[in-house]
Amino acid sequence: MAEVTIRISDKTLKVVTAFVAAIVLVLGFSYFWSTGLFRPKYEILMFVPEAQGLYVGASVRLDGMPIGTVSRVELARDSLSPNRRIEVDLRIEKRFQDLIRQDSKASLVSEGLLGGRYVSIQREFTGTPISPGAEIGVIPTKEVSVSDFIDAIGKKADCQNTESKSSAGKLPSAVKKPADSR
Repeated sequence: MAEVTIRISDKTLKVVTAFVAAIVLVLGFSYFWSTGLFRPKYEILMFVPEAQGLYVGASVRLDGMPIGTVSRVELARDSLSPNRRIEVDLRIEKRFQDLIRQDSKASLVSEGLLGGRYVSIQREFTGTPISPGAEIGVIPTKEVSVSDFIDAIGKKADCQNTESKSSAGKLPSAVKKPADSR
């Protein structure tokens, strides 16, 4: 049998390589554009008493819609208040700047039972838009622990037992006790 040799010219190889590279660049650029990497952003600050489970890159949401990310989580310097121990920088897309007013409030929210935390901003409609570098107010939150959950279930069970004991001796007037058949 004769060997078949396929020859590809250097020019054709360069054109195909340039074409594939262009496709990869376009796909990469469109991916990063869709993530908001190239959109203009601004930062606002929030101070919280603790930030367990909140990491750089966590989502910032306005009324449930993602509008940015957490860009920094650090111990606050020179803070005398126990409610201002952690400083959190929020990097928000500039197109949402007019929607976040000075009376808007932020809080840390857990994403499900085992998920991480994110920043939730509740939008208000009065006041002026918050300026870049300014501080947003915080709604204090209490995380529910397993012991808090068990205590709440115990209280509910006690309430149910008390309610059933108090109504056990009372029968509705339409229901009559059956006569003893002895």
